[in-house]
Amino acid sequence: MLRLGLPVIVILLVGTAWMAWASYRRAAQAERALAEVNAEHRALMHEVRTLERAVAAAEQGLRTLSSHPSVPRDVAVTADLTLADIRRLVDRKELDD
Repeated sequence: MLRLGLPVIVILLVGTAWMAWASYRRAAQAERALAEVNAEHRALMHEVRTLERAVAAAEQGLRTLSSHPSVPRDVAVTADLTLADIRRLVDRKELDD
């Protein structure tokens, strides 16, 4: 009985150790992938904030331009796009790529 039991116990221990190591490797790989995704997300959010600031500055410039007395009325109306107008155009894909 002891001869049969010892190899079975050794096989179970080796199998358990192998499963634990494989699980650890998968968890480490998932952690690295999550770190990459988080870094990419932070970079994209930074880019979005930069673009939002640029749009706000352009919007302010257009407002200033459209309110200037020397600008003709049709140019002023064309220049008076708001951020909501731009989003509406982009959402409806009215702009050409």
